Amino acid sequence: MKRRGRLWLCVAVASAAGLLVGCATCGGGVKVREEGDGAELVVLLHGMKRSGRSMGKMAGALREKGYRTAVCGYPSKWGVHETSERVFGALGPVTSGVARVHYVTHSLGGILVRDAFRDGAPDNLGRVVMLGPPNRGCEHIDRFAWLPFFGAIWGTPARELGTGEDSFPNRLPPVGFECGVVAGTKGGLLGLLMPGPSDGKVTVERARAEGVKEMLVLPVNHTWMMRDGKVIEATARFLATGRFGEGAEEAAESADAP
Repeated sequence: MKRRGRLWLCVAVASAAGLLVGCATCGGGVKVREEGDGAELVVLLHGMKRSGRSMGKMAGALREKGYRTAVCGYPSKWGVHETSERVFGALGPVTSGVARVHYVTHSLGGILVRDAFRDGAPDNLGRVVMLGPPNRGCEHIDRFAWLPFFGAIWGTPARELGTGEDSFPNRLPPVGFECGVVAGTKGGLLGLLMPGPSDGKVTVERARAEGVKEMLVLPVNHTWMMRDGKVIEATARFLATGRFGEGAEEAAESADAP
């Protein structure tokens, strides 16, 4: 009984958070906001039920380091592949003709990049940093997808992000571009339901993907990790050098961990 009570408490908290974020991001299509005048462009993609505003602090910090930024906002009302097609269709005119384009993504944003580049990366692709990506799915999807209000709270793409072999991320090919992943361990209430260290929504092990160059694990929460100072600094370092720096691990050897 205690475990069941804890489970429903977590569901209630997640539902409330999802509804609050959802109300702030309802409606509209894909929107791209460009700022700065750097020679290299960084495209920032947020996660499910968020908006471009969630990537604002990261974008500002990267502009201070000399990059031009393009924050792309999109609704959570389409499937993963359709979202990817719409997002990268809107980004086409923005990235075309730019000598070097990097990507910084949060959560679902990383899966959109993997889907867009599944058949090969563009010639001008620089480096990619994924923050809390469900690269091998999310246990919460398996656990909560049966709820009647699931789609309204977590968004249409969520049902495709489970941990089964046929889930969307698990059907993607290995990462074929220079990529670093930041995973979190500050799970909060939802982390109590996870089988291992997690950021509350994605476990460290499920953030891994074959082909990822480097992993950095930090005590941050999924929802706000893109605003954390250490995450921002590590992201900027990877974009500039291809390395996160102290505390990072080579990801290739552990990508197949269970």
